[in-house]
Amino acid sequence: MARRGPKPEPAAVKEAKGNPGRRAIGSDSTAEASAKTVVVAAPTWLKADGLKVWQRLAPRLASLKLLSQTDAETFGRYCRNFARWMKMQKRLDDIGEIYEIETASGKVRRADPAFLIGDRLERQLVTAEAVFGLNPAERQRIFAARAAAGSGAGDADLFGNRTPAPRAKGKTRKQAPAPAGSSSPIGFLQ
Repeated sequence: MARRGPKPEPAAVKEAKGNPGRRAIGSDSTAEASAKTVVVAAPTWLKADGLKVWQRLAPRLASLKLLSQTDAETFGRYCRNFARWMKMQKRLDDIGEIYEIETASGKVRRADPAFLIGDRLERQLVTAEAVFGLNPAERQRIFAARAAAGSGAGDADLFGNRTPAPRAKGKTRKQAPAPAGSSSPIGFLQ
């Protein structure tokens, strides 16, 4: 059964959005941190072809703030699965998707195991690509969410630049009056 509600966001997206209205102490350094180039180290267990995928994609994702060290294990798994999927595709290019076997009732055509493995890997890759913004639609959704989170007054914009909150001249916010003196736990619903 599928999960209800919106897809959870990766940690890098949550960090990039920040926490509007509840900034942590020392949040002034976020603009300085965003100016630095973030280098995310590959997991030590990532080898050969998976590491090549990492080296090709990780710098791009880190520069877009879609990958942080927190996500290294998950993204490493994506890179390993992508390398395996590529091996399955090369094998399928050589031998084809089906093979025939002889049975008592005649020849039977079956899907090659490489096709089935490649299909499973592709499903996992599509899911991971959505999480890391590796397809245009998801990347646009992530950037739109960042822009919406930064649209409040005094927040950092999409690029991490802080803008001061505009102040209305001579106007102050009035608080809503408290509900009439009901001591019931239900309050003003009575």
